Amino acid sequence: MLLDRRTSVTPGSPRTVAAVALALLLLSGCSKQPGGQVLAVVNNDEITQQELRAQAAAENTPATVDFEALAPQLLDRVIQRNLLADYARDQGLDRGPEYVARRRQMEQMLLASLAIRKLVGTPPQPTAQQAQAYIAANPALFAGRERLTLEQLRFPTPKDMNVVRDAAKLDNLDAIEGKLREKGVAVQRGNAVLDTGAIPGDIARQIAVLPTGEIFDLTADGTTIISRIAARTPLATDKANWQRIAMAALQREQLAKAIGSKMEELRKNAKIKYDPDYQPKAG
Repeated sequence: MLLDRRTSVTPGSPRTVAAVALALLLLSGCSKQPGGQVLAVVNNDEITQQELRAQAAAENTPATVDFEALAPQLLDRVIQRNLLADYARDQGLDRGPEYVARRRQMEQMLLASLAIRKLVGTPPQPTAQQAQAYIAANPALFAGRERLTLEQLRFPTPKDMNVVRDAAKLDNLDAIEGKLREKGVAVQRGNAVLDTGAIPGDIARQIAVLPTGEIFDLTADGTTIISRIAARTPLATDKANWQRIAMAALQREQLAKAIGSKMEELRKNAKIKYDPDYQPKAG
């Protein structure tokens, strides 16, 4: 009989002690409690102070905000996220191709952000003389700052950039749009407002000297925008803020230069093989 096959264990034997210890271990593992660094337990998953501060950082919470007062709201958002994540796993969504691709993307974005922080560190504070020189060299960001009303054509950048160059030579947006559509380019037309004080100084300088009615094009990140300056309004920055704005802009430029230099080094030392159809074109 089955009962006869059970092993009899004498109280106090090593096997009894091991069994009791294992039972206590399992029991303790199923009874996690908030306390110390653990702020809450959701389905046996601990939410810690560190995770809450990471949530605050992800939401760009200003340093001046009372963290303790905001903590309950942050914690509630983390709990909601955990519950939704548990539901997704129960539904098998963590095994789908979209999840795998997005997880890889998010991991790389986080690691890239941490790498930049480590590589660049904190750039040195610009001097007052450097700030004054920057103000003089970039009037479009300060005394000559403007709000431009733009008529625009926006479209995915064609593989053949001659399509863009030939179209941009025409003297009005209607003709340009017609030329692009002849080439099979999917064009979206609309209006936009551009603050010259909110774009990089080198681009602002080029746009600031263009007369009203001028057409210019800009290509970045796989999108080309052809714009016509329809109107412009003076938007001079308060002179009392020029020094602070200039120093912040100089720090951003220092960061961009340092990151660009490091990226060139990383690319030089990496082995990158392109599909010919996706290889970036020179220039």
